[in-house]
Amino acid sequence: MMTLVMSVGVTDYLMSDAKNDVNGNETQTADYKHNAAESLIDDGHIDEEEKKEEEAAVSDRHVDKDDSSGDKNADCVLQNTSGAVDGNLPPDTESASGDAPMSGTQQRQQEASDPEILSEKPVMDDFSSHDVKSEENSIQGKYEWHHFSGRNIERKESVEFHRQVDHLDIWADQWSHGEKCAIMEKILTRSNLNQFKFLWTTLQPTLHRDFMYAAQLQFPNHKFPPISSHVTRETKSKRAVRNYHHVSSAYLKSRKDVLECNRSLTEPDIGVPTMVQPTKRKSKRKTSFLSQSLPSNMHAGHVTSRSAPEAVRRHKQPIRRHMDDYACSRHHPSAGGDFSSMNYHPVTEDDFPRLVKSVSEIQLNRKRPTMSGTSPKQLPPITPVPHNAWQLLHWYSNCWNDVERNEFLHKLLKKLDARQLYYVTCNLSMKQSRDYLSLLPEHLALRILAFLTPSDLLICAQVSRSWNHLSSHNKIWKEKCQNVKIDIPVPSTPKSWKKVYRDNVFLKSNWKEGNCKVVDLRGHTAKVHCVAFDGQYRLASGSKDSTVRVWDVRSGNLIQTLKGHTKGVWSVKFFTSHLLVSASYDTTIRVWNIRNGTCTRTLLGHEGCVWSLALKKHYLASGSQDRSVKVWNLNKCALMHTLTGHAQAVFCVDVDDEASIVVSGSADRSIRIWNLHSGQQMKVLWVSQSTSVMAISYNRGYVVCSVGETVSLWRVETGTCIKKYLEHEKRVESVGLRVDQVKNPDKPRGLLVTAGEEGLVKYWNLHSKHSHQTLRASHGSQVNNIYFDETKIVSACADFRIRIWNFHAP
Repeated sequence: MMTLVMSVGVTDYLMSDAKNDVNGNETQTADYKHNAAESLIDDGHIDEEEKKEEEAAVSDRHVDKDDSSGDKNADCVLQNTSGAVDGNLPPDTESASGDAPMSGTQQRQQEASDPEILSEKPVMDDFSSHDVKSEENSIQGKYEWHHFSGRNIERKESVEFHRQVDHLDIWADQWSHGEKCAIMEKILTRSNLNQFKFLWTTLQPTLHRDFMYAAQLQFPNHKFPPISSHVTRETKSKRAVRNYHHVSSAYLKSRKDVLECNRSLTEPDIGVPTMVQPTKRKSKRKTSFLSQSLPSNMHAGHVTSRSAPEAVRRHKQPIRRHMDDYACSRHHPSAGGDFSSMNYHPVTEDDFPRLVKSVSEIQLNRKRPTMSGTSPKQLPPITPVPHNAWQLLHWYSNCWNDVERNEFLHKLLKKLDARQLYYVTCNLSMKQSRDYLSLLPEHLALRILAFLTPSDLLICAQVSRSWNHLSSHNKIWKEKCQNVKIDIPVPSTPKSWKKVYRDNVFLKSNWKEGNCKVVDLRGHTAKVHCVAFDGQYRLASGSKDSTVRVWDVRSGNLIQTLKGHTKGVWSVKFFTSHLLVSASYDTTIRVWNIRNGTCTRTLLGHEGCVWSLALKKHYLASGSQDRSVKVWNLNKCALMHTLTGHAQAVFCVDVDDEASIVVSGSADRSIRIWNLHSGQQMKVLWVSQSTSVMAISYNRGYVVCSVGETVSLWRVETGTCIKKYLEHEKRVESVGLRVDQVKNPDKPRGLLVTAGEEGLVKYWNLHSKHSHQTLRASHGSQVNNIYFDETKIVSACADFRIRIWNFHAP
């Protein structure tokens, strides 16, 4: 009995529904059957062949529609075909006005015509789960477009985009291989970083050797060489030692390389976009920019294509979402409304100049040269594309957002064969390795490189010849040299500032590691007591044999021998490039002319032997056995002051760089500070209790002295000893000081050089307890005097030799 009642109810419902359809809504019934068929297919109740039959029936029904239904636009069809299956509604549902029950299709038509009902309907989110929803939610679903399979549509803009994609699906099948390559190349020029990321990630399999092997089998007349990249080069370098067969890779640097790589083996012009060569026009009539570039059907305001309300898709393919859809879709209004008011974005003549970005009016007309003077005939020719491709470029450039662009590219890649996929990959590889730095103007490239560190510039110089030229530019390296302290001698107009910087770095490294070139000068016949350097290439030495010799440090040759002293020479100093001053045990000070080897002046005044000289500017200070220090003006060869105060012989003197202070050390165990101009004593430092001061060196407010085997550093301002250096085992005969920086007055930074009777030369960092390097000057003989600067150390040895340690050796 229960079965009979249910059968009667179902029969009444079907008869009532059929009655409503007969009364003037046959088209809606066909749409209902179509939607029901699609829902059953999704549930797995019918197979694909039955689905195709249902679609054919729907298309036949649309053809046989009467005039009343044929006047309806496609937007009404879109509205009528949306929603849930009619069978889900109860048979006794009545309208709000109390009339007879309406069918499901009639109820949806009334809802579509009422905007208030549409505004109340919720919009489903793309991010909602795919769980089974209730029948009520399925009734309130969104507009479904049967031409876009498997995906609901939320808003009017989405409907238009999918219609455009349907047109492109048909056009893509009509394009040839060369046209597809040309279109893809133009699409790449209009893409941004998001599209490049998507394409590069999607096309990674085309770089694999398996893809190229399969593509070669499918297209034997087409070349598919591997594309050279950083990964392939690294892999090849690792396998270089093995016996592998390597296929030559394509190194893509320009578009010409891409075209050559994609050229067919049998037909050179097939497989790549053909280029249109300019032809001479016989007519003298002036033509406009658009008349030469627009397709023929775009003149007089006619558009190439217009998005039709519906497009026939010959096959349906599932949609694979490659990225999240509109994140803010839930904030959009409902998709209901008047679809006839949509803007279908057809391309017009006003849009066309923006589409041809790389084509200029000069390139099209070829009438006059460019601003750079290039002949129009030498400009690259224009690549032709199908007429409907301009509509695609217009949509892609001006109408679609990044999400729609990526979705279109996802669908388009499925319609490309291996040749086109390989062509797109070649273009992407070329754009990735584009040498933008070489393409920029030189002043902009140099401005960019100026922000790099010197080590980064050296890496850039190894990239290519153009990068080497830019990275080695004098303008960049001159700025780098100005930011550091240059210790090497710099010529007035150096040819290469990069070489100056490099030599300066090597010099510091050599000092740190003790790498140097050792040169010995021989010629004296007795102990060498003193050495001096002129700052260029000449070295002077004084010996116990009563001679002064001048040497060329570059070649080691003897330049001049100066004779005139009757006893040993204990100190020498360069006054000018051609004048030399020497002090002797015979109590005289002589001024020599180096060019002719004659003595020009003899300064008399000391009553004892002269042990030491100090010369700055034109002021000369001399210390003598007669316990006095004399200050001389060499410009006049006149005595300025006689400084007295020491109780015993003065063994060493020094003058500051400004020639304002004289420092003297004596056997009375004291160091005295004098005013050079007034001759007044300023300060006394008692540095020892029992031993004579043998050597001193003054620099920037600090004085270093040797007392026996101890070397101590003193701060003159406070008169305190800052540090002591205790590595020498015998008496220290000579010291040298250079203070580089004084951030903390009690901890200065700089270089200290010491030498003594044990025949060793040591140099120290002032803040270090131990010597940095130890150099052996002579076996078993003492070092009497040293000279040092930023590049070398020179020692006067008791074994008749002069030894030079050159840290700036080429």
